[in-house]
Amino acid sequence: MALVNSNKREINAKLVYYGPGLAGKTTSVNHVYGKLKPEFRGQLKTMNVQSDRMFFFDFTPPGDANVNGYNVRLHIYTLKGEPSGPAPWKMVLKGVDGIVFVADSSPERMAANRESLQNLDEYLKGSGQSISDIPLVFAYNKRDQADAVPVDEMQRVLNPRNRPGVPVAATKGEGVLNALLTLVKMVLKKLREERAGLEPSLDAAISPAGAATDEREMGGYDIEEELVAEPEPVSLPSAGEGAEPEISFLGHAEILDNGHMRLPLVISYGGREKTVTLDLKIS
Repeated sequence: MALVNSNKREINAKLVYYGPGLAGKTTSVNHVYGKLKPEFRGQLKTMNVQSDRMFFFDFTPPGDANVNGYNVRLHIYTLKGEPSGPAPWKMVLKGVDGIVFVADSSPERMAANRESLQNLDEYLKGSGQSISDIPLVFAYNKRDQADAVPVDEMQRVLNPRNRPGVPVAATKGEGVLNALLTLVKMVLKKLREERAGLEPSLDAAISPAGAATDEREMGGYDIEEELVAEPEPVSLPSAGEGAEPEISFLGHAEILDNGHMRLPLVISYGGREKTVTLDLKIS
């Protein structure tokens, strides 16, 4: 669910790239990050979630992409590869506002696509959400493979609700932005419909921004000029100047009496690690 910061007049919405392992989630996120102009995006970061790796960054659409004068900031998350268990995905998906389901077009991965979609439904139900209510776009990846399953077949098997489906070749950057911008349009539309808990006069809450159907248009802006930079290599910062510390969980939380909890963490920076214990009290 989008978070509204009234003091900053800002809405923060969470978008997740989800799908089976090796379907192209991280490749897609890297491509998006590399295409966005630095002035519109934050830093690409990584964090250990138990034994898995989470990638995330945020960006602000340019121009009039706002809700009733509130700026919209979009936060993109994904997990690399095939997570070791359901817990990391449950954490990442909690409170999600929109999902890009990255499906693998390889014939031998159709069963994995179906299983991943079933798991997504269960994870969302577990956090009180419904897959039918959340904006979702299917990114049918690996369309550049000679034996790729036809898009019509993937739609029939994976997408009976007829959500938007976009052919993608993530390693070539084809269709990746189109899938994202289609989702952004849906998320912004839903914010308008739900009024996002803001004051009245929302008739013009959502500008045309986000109404894109291709990779060049977004709210009357030429994306090549306003939002997208020339492709650039994407890599996480090395330890040193400009590097971000990495925080990972060490084991599991220890539940104590009277609402107390101990959470062991490992902080890595500059080639060094320090283990700390965070004491919390849930009142």
